Amino acid sequence: MSKDNGGIVFKGKTEHIFKVVIIGDPAVGKTSLLTRFSSNKFEKKYLPTVGVNITKEQLEVENPMGEEVVVNLMMWDVAGQPQFYMLHRPYFNGADGMILVFDVTRSSSFSNVKNWYNTAVKYGLSGAPRILVGNKIDLKDERKIIVPMMEHLGDELNAPYFETSALTGENVKTMFMKMAKMVLESKMKKP
Repeated sequence: MSKDNGGIVFKGKTEHIFKVVIIGDPAVGKTSLLTRFSSNKFEKKYLPTVGVNITKEQLEVENPMGEEVVVNLMMWDVAGQPQFYMLHRPYFNGADGMILVFDVTRSSSFSNVKNWYNTAVKYGLSGAPRILVGNKIDLKDERKIIVPMMEHLGDELNAPYFETSALTGENVKTMFMKMAKMVLESKMKKP
């Protein structure tokens, strides 16, 4: 803050806007993770996403130089149902990052993460920062995917992994903050 002719001038923070696609099988909790993050709520009733839902959240993160910057994440929650696959190209177009979500209680959703990743690569996102998310860790007795399996897939996809619960909120904010930092750092490296 500095004084200028008797008035106070605030030094503004740098703002960035990044598009992030959130992808995975139907009912893995993509929308629930976004709802928990943006409004700190959880809806018990499952409502499938039709096409795409777009949510914008503003975060303050530290850039590699140690300065606080504002990152606006435009999060595209992409429908997982097969009838919407033909719509994916425009949804993925221009994305700066991706969050690959699976349900730790459903092995098939874990197996399909590679398919989702390959679809993103097909649409030009091979170099985009990505995070692997195992959701629904609150369902401890139903869990089928163990941490070493997640670690292995995370290494294979070059993606840090997070275990989350949209129900309790565990690790949800941490995961989105990590995504914001990864995209920011990726963009700052490019000439």
